Amino acid sequence: MKKFLIVSFVLTLTVMLAACSDSSSSNDNSDSTDKEIDVYTHNDSEEMQDFVADLKEDTGINVNVLRLSSGEGWSRIESEAPNFGADMQWGMLHSIALKAEKEDYLEPYESPTWEDVPDEFKDEEGKWYGWSYWFNLLAINEDIIEEKGLDVPQSWKDLLDPQYKGEIVLPDPGTSGTAYLFVSTIMQIMGEEEGWEYFEELNQNVGQYTKSGDAPAQMVSQGEYAVGITWDQAVYNRIDEGYPLKPVYPSEGVGYDLDVIWMFKNTENRETVEEVIDYIGSEKGMESSAKHRSMVTKPGIEGTVDGVEEHLIDYDAEWAEENRDRIMEEWRERFSE
Repeated sequence: MKKFLIVSFVLTLTVMLAACSDSSSSNDNSDSTDKEIDVYTHNDSEEMQDFVADLKEDTGINVNVLRLSSGEGWSRIESEAPNFGADMQWGMLHSIALKAEKEDYLEPYESPTWEDVPDEFKDEEGKWYGWSYWFNLLAINEDIIEEKGLDVPQSWKDLLDPQYKGEIVLPDPGTSGTAYLFVSTIMQIMGEEEGWEYFEELNQNVGQYTKSGDAPAQMVSQGEYAVGITWDQAVYNRIDEGYPLKPVYPSEGVGYDLDVIWMFKNTENRETVEEVIDYIGSEKGMESSAKHRSMVTKPGIEGTVDGVEEHLIDYDAEWAEENRDRIMEEWRERFSE
């Protein structure tokens, strides 16, 4: 009987300890499993996977990502306001951030990790933060150029040459932020009247307008077109993968734009979003971004491409925001209807 009681006591104690252990384990994981937010982005899907994985490793926060092109994302945000379907935006045009700020869609937060980022890259009230900046670029398939005996274009105006008829692919500004950056860049370089004349001529050489800004680089890399108007990392990433692409910075200069983050107003997960904003602005967060971006905004952290600044025009994001709706309406009338 004494042996039975001892065995029973040991078994009972074992069960109790196991239960406590399970409970403790559950409590230990509760911080990470409870920390979950929904995010909208226009970032490339592959780079976003890496960004989210690095965030999870550092903070334990889970992120549900919905990728939409810039135009699609803004349309969704407008239709949802004031009950947004996401807690934050991680990657969007600076010009759209300014528009969202005017519409009172953004929640201010002054993050301590962003203090050393220059003021030009962040809102003074903390309504948006610019974590990297990117620019338009020509993607040239060197094999197709050689096979068809085409010249390598060196400027935006070179693209009007009849030799490129049907050989150019670019995104549709109605859906793509990359394309709107291109359109507003040409307008700022040439002026609106000459700019519209330029697009009318360019349209004669365009073989296809794509939905996303990344697609032209992919199509050119696969040999479907000789020339693509796209963005920097879409080209450099595929060069790293071994595709026969050559990046060309048009001689007139290229427009660039901040990629920004913000917190949506009335989010129910404010503390978690604040933690994510702090992470993105930290050295770890910026180093994660710098693996995929030509330039990041935190001083002392190098991106993937050197010597970019000499090619950048003095791009006016406020002008782009103020004139976006008007320019896009005219674009649709001229080229999409």
